[in-house]
Amino acid sequence: MKFWDIIKSANANLFRNKSRTILTIVAIFIGAFTISLTVGINIGVNDYVDKQLQGVGDMDTMIVMPKQEFGAEMGGDKPKKYEPKEQKSEQAKLSKNDFETLKEMQELSKIKPMENFQTDFIQGASDDKFVFNASISLGNKVELEAGRQIDNDAPKNEIVLATSYVKSLGYKNNKEAIGKEVTLGVTEMGTGKTQEVKAEIVGVRTKSIVQGGMSMVNNALSGKLVQINETGLPEQMQGQVFAATASLPKNITPAEITKIKTKLADKGFMGQTMDDQIGIIRNVVNGITGVLTMFGGIALLAASFGIINTLYMSVQERTREIGLMKAMGMSGGKIFSLFSFEALLIGFWGSVVGLGGAYGVGQLINQFATKNFLKGLDGLTLVEFNLSSALMIVVVIMLIAFLAGTFPAKRAAKLDPITALKYE
Repeated sequence: MKFWDIIKSANANLFRNKSRTILTIVAIFIGAFTISLTVGINIGVNDYVDKQLQGVGDMDTMIVMPKQEFGAEMGGDKPKKYEPKEQKSEQAKLSKNDFETLKEMQELSKIKPMENFQTDFIQGASDDKFVFNASISLGNKVELEAGRQIDNDAPKNEIVLATSYVKSLGYKNNKEAIGKEVTLGVTEMGTGKTQEVKAEIVGVRTKSIVQGGMSMVNNALSGKLVQINETGLPEQMQGQVFAATASLPKNITPAEITKIKTKLADKGFMGQTMDDQIGIIRNVVNGITGVLTMFGGIALLAASFGIINTLYMSVQERTREIGLMKAMGMSGGKIFSLFSFEALLIGFWGSVVGLGGAYGVGQLINQFATKNFLKGLDGLTLVEFNLSSALMIVVVIMLIAFLAGTFPAKRAAKLDPITALKYE
């Protein structure tokens, strides 16, 4: 019997007792459905988290700041003891010597100060002015409704506008806002005077849970805003930097990042990557979906006993048939393969139907979630599927089915042909 003949025969034998086979496939379907749905949720949420992470900064960027001991109010283990002689109210700053020290570290490159600025208002096509806040672009690419990303090397002032400002500023839609000029009001901290700065809208940002979907400015504009803010301030209060950004080597490993953080700590600094900022979110998502996946695994374990029972019954019902096949020269290996393929096919059909059911239910969940409890979280598809995860689920379930089917398959392969032919 050829390989293809074994598959056709195994598929035909499955449905000799349709009700028993279908019930076994249904049991596998439940496990496959549960696992597929939870894996889809895991993919969807983590994909959204990755997109939000891009809105915080480049994955190869590390934020460096002076080393500080945090009390309970900042997430430390216990409150810090008050020391009157220490100036605890003043935030630690990075000095010129600190930047020289950081530049000496070969693991870090493109070290730049993180500048802080404040804006008062923004005005667009309409006469109305609106309270406005923006953040500096750290070389990150954010999700856009229209336009392009910020160019930090451009000499002109550029801004990626939060989508919530578009209509308020007098533009019909996101596309119309692209290329338009807005006016930012900025106060001189030392004199109290307000200056106006022009900037071009190059993109409109999608709503985001990170930074509240805040507008972003390029280096040229941030430098101008900082300069205006510091006008009139005493020299010692100008150019204050509380943190810096540094680029890490490409394809750096977690172990290498840990070494860099240790080296920074030895020099009196603390480093934080973009991934550190949302690592807890990832762990929570993976933990919840992991527990749900365990329930699917339990269902598959129960289904595996159903496979064993189904094939044991099949072996018992086909004992004389097995004896006849052996008498005609079929080897025990081929008989083992025949029953093993029956188990594999049960796993295949159960996993495929489970995946199909999870995909259909996932689409319904996405539609309901988008219109209800996920309304306002643009870009979040709660349940997502990809080919690699789907294939992995099918292969794993087929492997479980194969292992479950080996017990009755071995029994069939070891049957004595004479004894089997006499079986009633």
